[in-house]
Parts: sequence; structure tokens; C-alpha cells
Amino acid sequence: MGWQPSRFLADRGEAESAFRLAERLGSINAAAQQLATSWPSLRKAFTRHGLGMPTRNPQAVRERAAEAARQRSGQPAAPGLDPVFVALNRGELPLRARSSGELAERVRRAEDYAVLGARVVVELHSESHAARPSARAWAITRRAQRSQHRHQDREQRGERHRTGQVERTRRPRAEREMVADAR
Repeated sequence: MGWQPSRFLADRGEAESAFRLAERLGSINAAAQQLATSWPSLRKAFTRHGLGMPTRNPQAVRERAAEAARQRSGQPAAPGLDPVFVALNRGELPLRARSSGELAERVRRAEDYAVLGARVVVELHSESHAARPSARAWAITRRAQRSQHRHQDREQRGERHRTGQVERTRRPRAEREMVADAR
């Protein structure tokens, strides 16, 4: 069969629709990925049909990057802070934030530390954001072991408490009064 030209190289209408998609997405690579072709194929088609190169759309590129990051981490990207909140809390906000997204992330992290405490935040982070799957599995296993240990401690504490009550009631009355007086 041999080499066949792409549908974009052969058909100007297809090339124009691909060009509009590339401009909307802000990237020839993103358009090529959606159209199941390669970026060199699209570039050749744009050149052949005299369409030029699509203008970059930085906002669309950022939105796609945020969406890709959210899908990789399984968590939504941090939404920006309300401008009124920022204006009212100027003295409380971190100064080093490079972008509004980073500022929002820092504010939410500070809220987590204030509400949950450092130990809980660190444990949750080690479970959710481990670099390797084995580290995440280890953190989750450790959480299960700690909860089992705490459960056993609670049961033993109750048994120790009941045992102490039984021993105190078995003492002769005079001895119980001496113990009470000693306190």
C-alpha cells in the first residue's frame, strides 16, 4: 500500500478544522493528540494549505496542565482564593506565593495544620502524596496497625479500670476509709 498522506494534508476543510482546534487548545501537540495524528503531520498540512501556525493560548495551556495534574494526583487542583478574602486578610497571607494557585494551596495547608494538627497532616500527606506506590502502601498499612493497637489499648484500659473497681470494693471498709483519708 505504501505511504498515504494524512487526511489533513489532502483535505483543506479537515486542515482548517484542525487549525481552529489547535488555536482553541493553544497547542499543535494537544490538537494532534485529540485528532489521533502527529504534530509534524498537522504542521505540514497547515503549511501546504497556507494557514500559517496557530497562535499560542497560554490560558488554555495552563488549564490543560492543571487538569492533567488533577487527573494524575486524583485530587482537584486548588481553586483560587476569593479576591475579597485576599483583600481582607493581607497581613495573614503568605508573602512568597508565586501565583494565585500557590497562594490558595498555602492557605488551605495552613488551615489543615490549624484544624487537624501537624501529626495528622503529615500522616495524611505521607499516605496521599508518596512518591512510590510502595511508600504509600507502607503508610496505609502503618495506619491500620496503629488503629488496631489503639483499639487494643482502649479495651485493656477498660479492663484495667473494671479490675481496679472490683479490687477497691473487695477491701474491708476500714482499709478503704484509710486509703480515702490518705488522699
